[in-house]
Amino acid sequence: MMIPSKPLSRRTMLRGAAGVGMAIPFLEAMRPRRAYGQTAAVKRFIGFFYPCGTDPRKWNPAAGPLNATTVSECLQDLKGFAAEGIWPAEEALLSDVTAVTGIDHSGVCTDIHLPAMALSAHKGATDPIIPSSPSLDQYLADQLQGTTPYRNLALSATTSTDLKQGNISFRASGQVSSVTRNPRDLFNTLFPAGMTGTGGATAEERLRRRQKSVLDFVVEDANRLNAKLGAGDKQRLGQYLQAVSEVEKQIITVTPTPTTCTAPAQPATGGNWHSKSKLFIDLAVLAMACDKTRIVTLQYSDSWGVNYSDYTLGTGQEALGTWSDHFISHKLDDTDRATDLDGLPRADAQRIADARVVTTSRFKVRRFAYLLAALKRTPGVSGGTLLDESLVMFTSENGDGDSHSRKNMPILLAGHAGGFQTGRVVAATNQPTGALHASIIKRLGIDVATYGSPAGSPIADL
Repeated sequence: MMIPSKPLSRRTMLRGAAGVGMAIPFLEAMRPRRAYGQTAAVKRFIGFFYPCGTDPRKWNPAAGPLNATTVSECLQDLKGFAAEGIWPAEEALLSDVTAVTGIDHSGVCTDIHLPAMALSAHKGATDPIIPSSPSLDQYLADQLQGTTPYRNLALSATTSTDLKQGNISFRASGQVSSVTRNPRDLFNTLFPAGMTGTGGATAEERLRRRQKSVLDFVVEDANRLNAKLGAGDKQRLGQYLQAVSEVEKQIITVTPTPTTCTAPAQPATGGNWHSKSKLFIDLAVLAMACDKTRIVTLQYSDSWGVNYSDYTLGTGQEALGTWSDHFISHKLDDTDRATDLDGLPRADAQRIADARVVTTSRFKVRRFAYLLAALKRTPGVSGGTLLDESLVMFTSENGDGDSHSRKNMPILLAGHAGGFQTGRVVAATNQPTGALHASIIKRLGIDVATYGSPAGSPIADL
């Protein structure tokens, strides 16, 4: 391949004549020449939170291999799925995922529906609804940030700012991490398109310029850089620019550019969680491709609001309609439930309620699978893919959404950081959350004997 006489700086920017700068992904040409061929031990963590738990009976596969034969009802879509609205089709990801069953979160989370405790392994010391120690992502950020400009990105599609509902990332002493709730805000942070100086232009003209594609300002610079790169780097740069362009088009469609600095008003329901979550996923992957951060948390929703009215899910009486995920999770014997089943014979109502929870659970797995697929097709810094560099965890605030039990949490781990083995099911029956987190921490290169309160040691099979 063609290598510049001097390695490109890791801080290389694409810059247009108007002064706009945009970071680019890690390229082979950025490696120091004396270190060419060596691989950097870059490790990343992504925490993916989706509320309201699941039905453990239909989620948990038996311990052993995770394949097309052994996969459970709720995890069926890890075998691949068709396009669904704004979410494209994805191929099978069973070989990239490990399901962990039996994790007991009840000693950490002592109240119902607490997203704030979802990434914590420490029971609240003075306030049971707020972590007493940094959440897992914050603990890892201290260790893994390296030279990246952003210590972590905390992203949430819910507009709720309630401490226990609208946050999953916490620093020490219950201090909430700074959260981004609007994809356009994140886009403007990661890929600023601001102008330097006014040049006498009117406010209207400056606004028009700001609304132009970020790529319009940097095409010429990108072409110059492209001429210096080898085939592999040219492909990486092309894929990256295309991804930025696609994300920008989605943002313009979903959240039109406002005429002020404030975010556009959201609908009374709290907005479209699904569109915002997809944009956050796309942007998070781009941020990691640029090595802007190595720690990301994605909160799909709070415990109450998300519904599936934008999608046709289920058929006949099993269709989800406009019921919230929370109402569906409670099935039959709770005041907060989908009441359209109340007049049916008990056995029929139970069958339909169970089927609806499987449908919502499969939807949640598809969202997680979309994230994994995006990581898997994106080149990483170390020579493989971003998924090779990462550990990605799916979790919730409840295990059983109907009973609120937190003794059998829906945990999926994906990625290959630290040589993590996937394509299997690990039974960690009655192991505390601290043991799960200790296993993740150790895989990411940090030696711990125990972690959390209640404390747990790394799980041998993880």
